[in-house]
Amino acid sequence: MSNLTMADLLAKQGTKKSTSVMTRGQEIEGEVILITDSEIILDLGGKSEGVLPKKDLSLEQAANLKVGDKLLTFVVVPENESHQVVLELHKTVLSKTGKPGNIRLDRFILAKKNNQVLTGKGLEVNKGGLIVEIDKVRGFLPSSLVTLSQAANMDELIDKDIQVTVVEVDPAQNRLILSQKTNLSEEIKSKLSKLKAGDKVEGEVAAVLPFGVFISLPDGVEGLVHVSEMTWDKVEDPNSLYKIEDKVTSQVMSIDSNTGRANLSIKQLVSDPFKEKASSYQPDDIVKATITKVTTQGVYLDIEGIEGVIPSSKMEGEVTYEAGKSLSCLVDSVDEHKRRINLAPFRTSTKDLIYK
Repeated sequence: MSNLTMADLLAKQGTKKSTSVMTRGQEIEGEVILITDSEIILDLGGKSEGVLPKKDLSLEQAANLKVGDKLLTFVVVPENESHQVVLELHKTVLSKTGKPGNIRLDRFILAKKNNQVLTGKGLEVNKGGLIVEIDKVRGFLPSSLVTLSQAANMDELIDKDIQVTVVEVDPAQNRLILSQKTNLSEEIKSKLSKLKAGDKVEGEVAAVLPFGVFISLPDGVEGLVHVSEMTWDKVEDPNSLYKIEDKVTSQVMSIDSNTGRANLSIKQLVSDPFKEKASSYQPDDIVKATITKVTTQGVYLDIEGIEGVIPSSKMEGEVTYEAGKSLSCLVDSVDEHKRRINLAPFRTSTKDLIYK
């Protein structure tokens, strides 16, 4: 996004108004036009704009989603005060009275507690996984929670019976996350029992998929390095880092008894470079940064390899923000959790030496 002032961004957000009549629970497909830290904005056609909470997506979906993708969603609120359609990824369960409720999710809460194996049917492949229906209730099965062979060919699970267990159930959010249950041999169970969190293991890349790489460990044990555990930097495409038969050293994070594999990490074997770089920056330091992108959430910048952000609340209305442009900024704080530096605009004048 280039040559846009803060006023331009806000004006653009306010140009779309919902003109078509929609109803709660209606299924609708939209095209992603903006992705922020907390929500997804979709073009629903007919001058209608929808907003989908980002937390509705699994880690795999969020990591792989990009502008231009199509998402099948359901209407929660036909029109909010901002003239947007509020959406959800999975249809809200209705109680017998026809009002929104979660009565039918109760059995899944119990199933999770008892580690019960359920049987569902694959409905459709979505970004990052598979929609599974169990007794007319839809849940989401992430690609990372199925077997290696099926993760590479998710379409083969459509209209097939699948044994699953419940990983997460959130009645308030109508969220049901599943994991495929596989029948493990006693031999594999025995081998998995010998692995524990923190173990350093050697292996070979068996498959590279959008959400991570599968690792073949000694004795036929399978491991998965999720895309978020490859490096400390954001990975856009695992294929740019690994190929089949690459030798890999990783650390065991946990054991998944459902899929029968070890969850691994490569980045945990090296120190986080952000902490070392960021330690040299203190509040009120003046830094030179280069704009990488401009969104309604703020201006994102590069500071010698570290991500910085000027939140929208501190963007100066008279300033033109453009990708590639250099700015002088003041350090507000270092956010170790998000691994970025919060910034504020910096300028000098004859009246005030520093304007913040």
